[in-house]
Amino acid sequence: MTNRKTARRYNLALYEIASEKKSVDAVVMDFRDIQRSIAGSKELSNFIATPIINLNKKTEVVNSLFSGKVNDLTLKFLELVCKKNRINIIDDIISDFLDLVNEKRGVVTAKIKTAVDVTEKEKVALTEKLKKYTGKEITASYSVDPSIKGGFIAQIDDKIIDASITRQLELLREKFKQGSFNN
Repeated sequence: MTNRKTARRYNLALYEIASEKKSVDAVVMDFRDIQRSIAGSKELSNFIATPIINLNKKTEVVNSLFSGKVNDLTLKFLELVCKKNRINIIDDIISDFLDLVNEKRGVVTAKIKTAVDVTEKEKVALTEKLKKYTGKEITASYSVDPSIKGGFIAQIDDKIIDASITRQLELLREKFKQGSFNN
């Protein structure tokens, strides 16, 4: 079973319990903090990934690191993941949980590339257009890619919206080649 499938199995149960306890937002915040902690500490990352460390030891360390700092439900979940020897895929579990929460809330993530840095006003306008296009709430992350010349490229799930000048020029070039250029 792939890590994402395993993660989803755990996360469906966690989401259901967190929903009942009205703790989804708390778990999301905890998971983001845990993700940052792991990403910011090579030692912690290696400790979690190392298969030769005893599961009880991993559970003890996770408890000592996060007890009192995260929601009780989050801590119990981390303990379960340790005991089931799945702590090594905690990053996949966390990413999948955040995706699941977004799915349940009708939110999609858009990765948007622009040729130049855009203003906040332009970001809001573009996000609104994508919201109308998808019919869902949009969480956007922006990056600059000068190779696209102008316009933007947005990736939402498995869809790519290429409204770049580079793409428009490619389409125009193709029309000229095919002789199907009409005004």
